[in-house]
Amino acid sequence: MNDGSSDGSDNDGQVLAVLFADIDGSTKLYEIHGDETAHRLTAECLTVLDAKADMAGGRTVKTSGDGVMCVFATPDEAFRAATLMRDAHKQGQVSIHAGFHFGPVIEDSGDFYGDTVNVAARVTDLAKAGEILVTEDTVVRLSPPFRSSTRWLDKAAMKGKKEPVAIYEVVTEDENATVIRGPLLAEAGDKLRLDIAYRGQTFSLEEPMAEFVVGRQENCHLMVDSSYASRRHATIQAIRGKVFLKDHSTNGTYVRSETGEIAYVKREMVQLSGRGGIFLGREPDLAAEDEIRFSLP
Repeated sequence: MNDGSSDGSDNDGQVLAVLFADIDGSTKLYEIHGDETAHRLTAECLTVLDAKADMAGGRTVKTSGDGVMCVFATPDEAFRAATLMRDAHKQGQVSIHAGFHFGPVIEDSGDFYGDTVNVAARVTDLAKAGEILVTEDTVVRLSPPFRSSTRWLDKAAMKGKKEPVAIYEVVTEDENATVIRGPLLAEAGDKLRLDIAYRGQTFSLEEPMAEFVVGRQENCHLMVDSSYASRRHATIQAIRGKVFLKDHSTNGTYVRSETGEIAYVKREMVQLSGRGGIFLGREPDLAAEDEIRFSLP
């Protein structure tokens, strides 16, 4: 899809939600099903994507060989369209991934250009099969019911952006981050606080909680002296009143709860709750001296 920029415009000053939805593995469809069947499946999918955009209150700007670009007046409409598109293909032979971003756009000859379009296209490129990704700037503009169906995923560097862009994933009702059982939050009205201790160092993080980086690099907030840890091993962040650890490492991360339950994550998130220990790159039994203690009072 063309997601470039243009200086000319017929209509400046619009603020829209831009959504891209692409077919997963469109090339493999032709290898698996043959040209005729794959062409039919692709065409049927694109028709459904266009129909779902219209149903949600938006419109399809253009269609490529394996996807669509759509615009909506609000982030809620884009959210609704993306979930309708995904759910329509859950049980079929074709699946899709999507991404959207809300911001100013430039319209020229029926097409749209600008930074918002570029970011939406980049977010879509980051999505895996069946995923819907959205920027944090857009998440905060969603109505509460939709916002509650997103979870923080990661930060991504983007061309033209000085700082990485925070990315959230739209989750289904039956989908959850890996959770260690235990009390999830302090009582309503209390301020969320996470206490961390490692080899005599202590940290106390409170909401609003900035991303806390753990790893072997000197510029990490908590530098861990272990050859099993990656340079930027994991990040900890509060999202909607809950605290999550996101692993970015080669060897993965083990999180042990106060009751002894152990969760292992690699390039995914785990929710921290109650009290426990974090172990970078090695099982808890082998890394007692490198335990990072955490507590959510």
